[in-house]
Amino acid sequence: MIRTKFLLLIGFFSVQILNAQAPGVTFPFEVFDKDDIPVSRYNERREKLRTILTENTAIVVFSADIRNRQNDVDYEYRQNSDLLYLSGAPSHSMTLFVSKNPITFEGKEYKEVLFTPKRSMFMEVWLGTSMGPEEAKEHLGIETLDNSKMVSFLEELTKQVDTLRFTTLPSKTVKVPFGKSVFIEDEVSKIVKQHRSDITLKYNFSLARFREVKDPDELRLLQKAVDISIEGHLNAIKNTKPGMAEYQIEALMEFGFKNGGAQDVGYPSIVASEYNACILHYNKNRRKTSPTELVLADCGAEYHGYTADITRTFPVTGRFTEEQKIIYNIVLEAQDSGIAACIVGHPFKAPHEAATRVITKRLLELGIISKPEETKYYFMHGTSHYLGLDVHDAGTNGALKEHTVLTVEPGIYISKGSPCDKKWWNIGIRIEDDILVTNGKPINMSGALPRTIVGIESLMKKNPK
Repeated sequence: MIRTKFLLLIGFFSVQILNAQAPGVTFPFEVFDKDDIPVSRYNERREKLRTILTENTAIVVFSADIRNRQNDVDYEYRQNSDLLYLSGAPSHSMTLFVSKNPITFEGKEYKEVLFTPKRSMFMEVWLGTSMGPEEAKEHLGIETLDNSKMVSFLEELTKQVDTLRFTTLPSKTVKVPFGKSVFIEDEVSKIVKQHRSDITLKYNFSLARFREVKDPDELRLLQKAVDISIEGHLNAIKNTKPGMAEYQIEALMEFGFKNGGAQDVGYPSIVASEYNACILHYNKNRRKTSPTELVLADCGAEYHGYTADITRTFPVTGRFTEEQKIIYNIVLEAQDSGIAACIVGHPFKAPHEAATRVITKRLLELGIISKPEETKYYFMHGTSHYLGLDVHDAGTNGALKEHTVLTVEPGIYISKGSPCDKKWWNIGIRIEDDILVTNGKPINMSGALPRTIVGIESLMKKNPK
């Protein structure tokens, strides 16, 4: 009984606190970073998108999920990359419509409109300022309407177009802004077709052909993300010592990211020592290191939505063993071959094929494998993926194009128990850089970070005498 009264009392005071807001209080909406994508670039991208749309077609792009962690705690928000690419809209509950032909709504014509929630001073006390319709129009340079008008707009839209295309739908846990149903195709179809039954709905419209080739602003932000990531890797490599836990090396890495202005990591940091380095996406990062071990650090910073992806493998003592040197130099040779294959017109798989040829040849020479098809036991992943707004960015997997950015990341992973000499066991090595395809030689955007044995040992101030 006493506990019940206590909980009721807490609830009563919580309500009083929630409602205790002085009238007229406002918070300024401010854009703190001044180097983001300019409005003119977003306009250019949407206009380019319109050129491929057929007559009487519109595209709908929803914002990303709000990922809930607990009852009243959410994970840090990250916008849908397609919506970021087309508008720069940063917040949840935003929806972009882009039409081939003008749509008349409330006496005004729209070829594009971004729906946003109204600002709530009450919520901003708790969660900070948000971008409402007025702020979105000012900072993003696009026509905006608040979400309360979305149902009416949708009804008019369905009268004036024959086809609605949707990019990737958010997950089933997110509510549709213009209804109470969840974001699944059947429910979206139900909502739209109640206004017009014969409209054609097409899902999973891909922006890969646009996002694959980077414009100058994307390359600028990608290089910034790479430069920040290099600082993190340098901090981790220079300060690693035997006995450190993987999470301590991760902390060194991510301190460098945040200190350099990163807004987030581009993906969960992989800091893997000894046998953990043979697990491709290991990210528990809890093991304590010991002398003679290698650390494989696959980590990248995110800046204004764009992420780097860099891997370095280094010895905790600052000195590679002879066996480690042999395997490391094979991976380095394979990476050099993969980078050299990043040429306009080459197949997307050309870097992988080049790297695989090197690794197969060298493993045969060492007797680690006895036939080429056994390479897959020690090099079991692809060498490249596109890089941009996502760490595995959108792309067509076709012939390489100028101003495409991709990773080149061969590796060799020899787990304990592998069918080879035991002296090679528990050696896991990957070297990864971010490569810009040009009409000339490929550009290693992360090339300022040493990747040779001499370069890494020099960073760790443990050069052989």
